[in-house]
Amino acid sequence: MLNCRSMRVAVIVSGLLLAAGLLLGLFAVAAPLTMPFTQAALMLVLAGAAVLSVAFIDALMPGADQRLDGCQH
Repeated sequence: MLNCRSMRVAVIVSGLLLAAGLLLGLFAVAAPLTMPFTQAALMLVLAGAAVLSVAFIDALMPGADQRLDGCQH
């Protein structure tokens, strides 16, 4: 169960993982060893999407409105 702080951290970590995956993907285009960098970039992007989806599913759980009611948006 995520609270306000951990929900915020999950969204930030997800954004950082997505950005790192995109940057590594751009680097993979210019690198001579494309395959390992491309796979790592894909894993970073998928990990970012997974973290964001876990935070989203947790926000949809029953009782989440009481836990997240005091969050400052």
